[in-house]
Amino acid sequence: MTPLPEHLRQATRARTQKAEKRARTALAELVKADKPVSFTAVARHAGVSTDFLYRSPELRAQIERHRARAGSAPAAPADSPGDSSTSAAVRALSARLARQQRAHREEVAGLRKALETAQGENLDLRRRLARYEAD
Repeated sequence: MTPLPEHLRQATRARTQKAEKRARTALAELVKADKPVSFTAVARHAGVSTDFLYRSPELRAQIERHRARAGSAPAAPADSPGDSSTSAAVRALSARLARQQRAHREEVAGLRKALETAQGENLDLRRRLARYEAD
């Protein structure tokens, strides 16, 4: 893989610096407005991703420090960055899966009941046929 040309590296650096500046400004505004500080709130306010905030050690430390000071949400583990939208999506999908499993269990129970009935009728017809042929 060839290295990036210098002008692309400079553009990337400038874009990253602008995003960091927006994140710092957003954090300061949230603290000044006495609003809850979280990775999601800062990311939304700054127009950056939560992943960007988690990958920036300085921003991450500042957000965790303000979050802990305010006593809002507990600090996220260092190895599992995520946000509330991810956990909400997981909860929604889990609930959907549970509903589908319940529906499938009910359907299987109904099918078993129908199979038992059909097997009983089949046995009865075989017995009647055996009696008829014996005559």
